[in-house]
Amino acid sequence: MRYRSNDTPPTRAEIDRIIFHKGPSDDDESRLSGFLRRMRSACFLNAKKPLSPLSRLVAQYAKDGLVLFLGAGVSYESGIPNWSELSRELLLKAGVEPNGIEAVRKALPSYIAQFELAGQILGSRGFVEGVYRALYGNLKCKSQLESIPVKWDDQKDWPGWSRVLGALKPNKTLEAVGNLLMFGEGMDLRRNPQVHAVLTSNVDNLLELYCLAKSRGKRVLTWIDRASVGEHPDETPVYHLHGFLDARRDNLLKSVSEEPLAGDLQEITDELLPDLIFRESEYYESIASPVSFINHTPQSFFRRFNVLFIGTALEELNMRRWLHDSFQERVQHRTKFLREFYRKRYADAEYEAALTSMRHFWLRPNTEVDSDQARKRWRVPQDAVQRVMSNLGVQVVWCRDYDGIRDCLNQVRRSGDSPGFGRQPAPYRS
Repeated sequence: MRYRSNDTPPTRAEIDRIIFHKGPSDDDESRLSGFLRRMRSACFLNAKKPLSPLSRLVAQYAKDGLVLFLGAGVSYESGIPNWSELSRELLLKAGVEPNGIEAVRKALPSYIAQFELAGQILGSRGFVEGVYRALYGNLKCKSQLESIPVKWDDQKDWPGWSRVLGALKPNKTLEAVGNLLMFGEGMDLRRNPQVHAVLTSNVDNLLELYCLAKSRGKRVLTWIDRASVGEHPDETPVYHLHGFLDARRDNLLKSVSEEPLAGDLQEITDELLPDLIFRESEYYESIASPVSFINHTPQSFFRRFNVLFIGTALEELNMRRWLHDSFQERVQHRTKFLREFYRKRYADAEYEAALTSMRHFWLRPNTEVDSDQARKRWRVPQDAVQRVMSNLGVQVVWCRDYDGIRDCLNQVRRSGDSPGFGRQPAPYRS
């Protein structure tokens, strides 16, 4: 039988006063000790004061670690296009006239429908090739990345890693995320155990190549784009939910012979083309199966870990559905526990359950750029965004702009790093 308490549970007004305003009083410490213990465990309080969203993120990173979810904003500064730019390039490659792009977009406002149109015109190989060329066509350091040896044995002592690292470093967001994934310096670099995994909707592999360059060819990441690829205990898994295309064309080429000479490569066959989830038909086929890679993977991580969203607008409908489902399930079970714990005397049990179930974080800039109005900046209504995201279990960490996002990542690293993470015995109470 579960332990039950005769203590008086907190009211909603008391929860708001303690968590969002003044912190606990001496009277609260004696009267609401169980509630305060739960709030400190959920990183809403330190010893005496409420934690800001950023301080709470740092505390969760130090205590339980994080899963990172990365969007297009992480690679954008390197010249990788966003979804709007990518769809435009593919429609042009499919033969749509430049002056007809807007008409197509009005008729097919969904990006996946636009990709479907381009795919039907270009065919499977033409579409994959088109995505590759549109993806890396404006890459600022394309020549440096293409010089990286494809074979693992050739990478270990390759002298060009410093050039690649220097070419990728101007993207400060990519640099901040890459640095968060590693501990140590030089050849002593190892995976950061406080980052359990990386999920990304990006199909580029700039993050992996940055980490390879910084570690001088040492693998600290495992690239996973399908269910048949397993994790490695000494490497952080990076899940490419929509597939990935190597900037070096590695997964668009194959060896002519078992021991190829330098440059002795040819196009791979259609059967071995990378699996991409861009087109409407591909999207529905993947989402329709509850056990598919793209469906099961994020749901599993959202239920089990604290997730930090970086460089994404969090607009994708299925992403929001997965967040909502995991949040509501957690609230439901937590509410039942609290009501039983307080012998069914806790009128605001669901309010506390929803608060402690808000366990994911989103680095969000205060201002955005409206490309349809000559790149005019507008200020994001913070209260409206936080209200909606709270119903998905996400706490917004507001940053002044995209430079502020990088500052937040650096602060998480400076204040929350724990080199012995996961190696100490659990702090059981005596």
